[in-house]
Amino acid sequence: MQSEITRHPSNRHGLLLYDFGGSPCARRVRISLLEKGLDWDTQTIDLSRMEQRSPEYLAINPNGLVPTLAHGERVIWESNVITQYLDDLFAEQPLYPDDPWQLAQVRMWQAAEQAMAKDYRPLMYQRLIGPMLRLKYSLDEALAVAARSTENPADLDWERRVWNLAVLTPTEQLQAEARLHGWLDKVETALQASDFLVGNGFSQAEISIYPRVAMYPYIGLRIAADRYPRTHAWMQRLECRPSFPRTQTPQDRAVLRLARIGLLPWIAREVARAPAERSMGTRLGLSLLRLLLRLGTGWAGDERARPPLKKPANGLVLPAAGVTRPRPSIARAPAIDGLVLHEYASAPECARLRWLLIELGLPFSSREVDLGRLAHKAPDALRLNPFGELPILEHGERVLYDSGTIAEYLASLAGDTPWFPREALALARVRMWLAFDAGMHKEFRPLYWLHCVRPALLDQKISPDALDTWIPPGVSISHVDWLRSVLQGQPRFDSSAEHARSILAARLQKIDQELASRPWIAGEQLSFADLALFTRVTLFPSLGIAIDTTALPRLGDWMQRLRARPGSAVVASG
Repeated sequence: MQSEITRHPSNRHGLLLYDFGGSPCARRVRISLLEKGLDWDTQTIDLSRMEQRSPEYLAINPNGLVPTLAHGERVIWESNVITQYLDDLFAEQPLYPDDPWQLAQVRMWQAAEQAMAKDYRPLMYQRLIGPMLRLKYSLDEALAVAARSTENPADLDWERRVWNLAVLTPTEQLQAEARLHGWLDKVETALQASDFLVGNGFSQAEISIYPRVAMYPYIGLRIAADRYPRTHAWMQRLECRPSFPRTQTPQDRAVLRLARIGLLPWIAREVARAPAERSMGTRLGLSLLRLLLRLGTGWAGDERARPPLKKPANGLVLPAAGVTRPRPSIARAPAIDGLVLHEYASAPECARLRWLLIELGLPFSSREVDLGRLAHKAPDALRLNPFGELPILEHGERVLYDSGTIAEYLASLAGDTPWFPREALALARVRMWLAFDAGMHKEFRPLYWLHCVRPALLDQKISPDALDTWIPPGVSISHVDWLRSVLQGQPRFDSSAEHARSILAARLQKIDQELASRPWIAGEQLSFADLALFTRVTLFPSLGIAIDTTALPRLGDWMQRLRARPGSAVVASG
């Protein structure tokens, strides 16, 4: 593993960040650390070599993503979980609000950014990472580099697809562009009322949104001052804070320069051509760039041994584990009897909230949103959640989205409940396992639409040719195209349906392994993370993924105990 360790002499808290300079998720953690005046050591995980998929790193972070934070022997993964853990534990310079409603607004922006990343990520692989990979290596070389970190067939198939510039079709690229510009329109609208995204001051919402927005030019998207004047001014204000320029890496600056002078699109265009179609000048230019890239990454074509990954260290952790987050005030909240849940019954993100509401004893009404008709992408639903996702919770005049955000908000309304612990590390563990659940979305979503939504549509005799009259007016054509591909039995996967199933089956094994040391997924106490994971994995048999409780006995026992809970009857079963 070509990882590098950078040590800070003033790191008295024993913080170690597993980082990659070009990652927007890692950058938001670096910004947060600086804003809170904390020092840390860094271990670089080279994403260009797929080091995040190595067995050594997956043992630390089962999602296989950066960043990860080690605080002594404690391990926290997923950037938003890390930043909230830091805010819970190090109370100086708070970045998250204490008020449950304002906290929910910050977390909704984080969820919106994660939704935007689902469009940004494939476009980045198509327009930036794929061309640079193709420039630097032959296909065999690229696969050899990746194979040093992972032997997983799905990982290697993805690397092949990236090298072949086959992540998105030209039409899909244009559709992703339009959605990303539309997403930024919502940021622009939000900034009409204030200079900040939440309330009247700087918060974690800014830190969570800025890093990926700043990368729009990397994939050929301009943040034009005439179209986005408030967003443009907002970014300039943030760049005046020392933490923002200090976390821009040399890699960031180099890519931004290449984008601004038009070299990135030129590289993408030329490496896609057959060698015989390139001019002599183009061949010379690409050869020079290839040499520079290889020198910069130390590629020698040999099978060098990877130095060991630095592991989280045992020892005293400061502050101590007993530190608790402030008890939030629920003053000025609307009456609890006004809760309305907009949902699609079988969707796991919706089912877990129905279950939680029953467990909390909170009265609510339910409004079914027809996912199969894309009603959640229609104008009526977008007025509630402009990002077009379910579930949605109305509480008086307040509107919340993202299941984890809604769940924490509901728990705050109900008072002291076990579903989200007060202690900082215990709470971080619940949030980590919610991130583990969310990490299944990429593989789960096309399988769910193929095996759960499509049969219901076929039962109603809905055909791909009838969508114009079936879908409500105002739904984006890109979403209609997605539904058409589902009806045709061909939704887009990163690699294949079988690889998606194998990845999800491995998640079952991980859950079973974790349950060997404790009764519930996040610790000794039942938490919302258990409800979240159960509502997803109980659908696996419907997706063609067997749950063999003989091979996974702890998983089977855990599921049986959850089925005995009062609210489990509301969960669809596979």
